[in-house]
Amino acid sequence: MNTLEVDSIQLSFDGRKILSNIYLQCKTGDIIGILGRNGCGKSSLLKIIFGSLRAENQFVRYNGKFQKQLFKSPNAIHFVTQDGSLMNYLSFSDLVRIFQLKSKLDHILEIEEIQKHKDLKLSDLSTGVRRLVEIMVFLYSNSAFTILDEPFSGLSPALIEKLIPHIQNQSSKKGIILTDHRYQDVWEVTTKKLVLYEGNIKEIFELGELESYGYISVQT
Repeated sequence: MNTLEVDSIQLSFDGRKILSNIYLQCKTGDIIGILGRNGCGKSSLLKIIFGSLRAENQFVRYNGKFQKQLFKSPNAIHFVTQDGSLMNYLSFSDLVRIFQLKSKLDHILEIEEIQKHKDLKLSDLSTGVRRLVEIMVFLYSNSAFTILDEPFSGLSPALIEKLIPHIQNQSSKKGIILTDHRYQDVWEVTTKKLVLYEGNIKEIFELGELESYGYISVQT
C-alpha cells in the first residue's frame, strides 16, 4: 500500500490567505473528493501536492519520505489538470505505447467512444472524448496516485456515467484525489469527502453539510 501525506500547507496570494495549515492523507484504495467554492484554493492545493506550485510552507511525504516535487519521483503521481496536458498531435494508440497500457486495453476500450476513435489524433476528437481519453490514460497508467482536477467538466452525463466505474475500479490499485463542481457525482464516486472553506479543510459525512459551508443553497 502506498501513502501520500501533505501537511502544514500555507499559501497566500497578494496578502490574502488561501490555504492555512492544510493536512491531507491519501492511501491506495482511497478516492478523496475535495469540494469548495470558486477561488477557495482547490486547484492550488492539487498543484502543491503534485509539486508544480510552491507554497510558503508545505510538507509532502510519499511512503514516509519527504518530496520537494512529487512528480519527479518515478511512478509516484499523474495529474489531469483542468485545461488538459496531453499533446494534441498524439492519438490514443500513441498514448498506449508511451504509457505502456497494452495490458489495460480491454478495460479502457470498454468505452465505445474511445474504441471508435482510438486511431485519431486527439486534436480531431470532440472536447469531451479528448478529455475522457486523457483521464483514462492517467487512471490506468503505472502511478501510485492520480489527481483529477475537474474530471467531469466538458463530459456529457452519459460519458460521466461510463467514467465513474473506472475511477472506482482503479482505486484498488492507486490512490485518487479529485475535485469537481458536479458535487453529486463527486459524492457518488468518492470514499472520503472534504470541503475547503476559508483556507481550512474539513471532512464531511452528510451531503447537507455542504449547505453550512455555503457551497450549496437550501433550494439545491
